[in-house]
Amino acid sequence: MHEELFPNEPLETKMDLHNNKVGMDYFMSLLPGVHRQFFESSFFVNELRKRTKNAVLLKSLDEQVGNDVLIYLE
Repeated sequence: MHEELFPNEPLETKMDLHNNKVGMDYFMSLLPGVHRQFFESSFFVNELRKRTKNAVLLKSLDEQVGNDVLIYLE
């Protein structure tokens, strides 16, 4: 919704939408067997930190990045 209400440059939008999907997919992969009411942030923060350290620099809209890799801009 943020991307629709407050449009960014195309490369920024691509990064935002990609990283949102990576985070949501990761979160959903952790949920089976875990009741959301008792889900604590410490349970998944370490993995997100690791993914941040391995993030890939995105330089153009044409670049393709894996679905489980975070991306960043200069």
